[in-house]
Amino acid sequence: MGKPAKIAIRVILVSLTIVVLGIAGLAGLATYMSNSAISKASVAVEGQIMGNPEGTLTVVEFVDYRCHYCPIMNKTLTEALEFEDDIKVIIRPVGWVDDMSKPIGLFVLATSKQGKSVELHKRLMDLAALPDLDVTKSIAQSIGVDVAKAEQDAKTDQIAQMLQDNQDYVMNAGFQGIPALIIGGWRYQPDDVGMKSVNNLRIKFSDSFKRLKNEK
Repeated sequence: MGKPAKIAIRVILVSLTIVVLGIAGLAGLATYMSNSAISKASVAVEGQIMGNPEGTLTVVEFVDYRCHYCPIMNKTLTEALEFEDDIKVIIRPVGWVDDMSKPIGLFVLATSKQGKSVELHKRLMDLAALPDLDVTKSIAQSIGVDVAKAEQDAKTDQIAQMLQDNQDYVMNAGFQGIPALIIGGWRYQPDDVGMKSVNNLRIKFSDSFKRLKNEK
């Protein structure tokens, strides 16, 4: 084999090594970002906790109030929680589906300052039709929210950052969209059939409880 051929082979091998290392590096970065997002999203946020605030198992619910599937997933989650007394659910709104999603998400987050976001969340999820902002504010007023104050709070950088953080968590955790759950640090994004199955969700809870027990 001539010298030029040997040089060419070396160049190819070096290039392949760089590519492999690059792919491994990207995979490692993606894993790190996913784990970090899941960990941060699983930190409890005052005023956004459903279920048992002291629950051993943490579940994160990502929801867009303009999402047709989110009420289905929420109904399944709510029914599954009736059988569980050791689960803490952190509600994390996002604002992606349409132009009304973001204003509603910001408003719901703003009501957490008045301790009303969980109740408002439940009311919105129980509606027969998807809410617009006016409907959201009307329901909020009916449950004792100071709407004018919530409107002002919804315009703050703090609330905007909370919504953005939630959206970043979804993307960086590796979800394909919403509805999505994090159960005990593990992603769960069921298909159309799975999101209606209380039994399937309870199995996920059981698996997560077992993992937590084994980690101790």
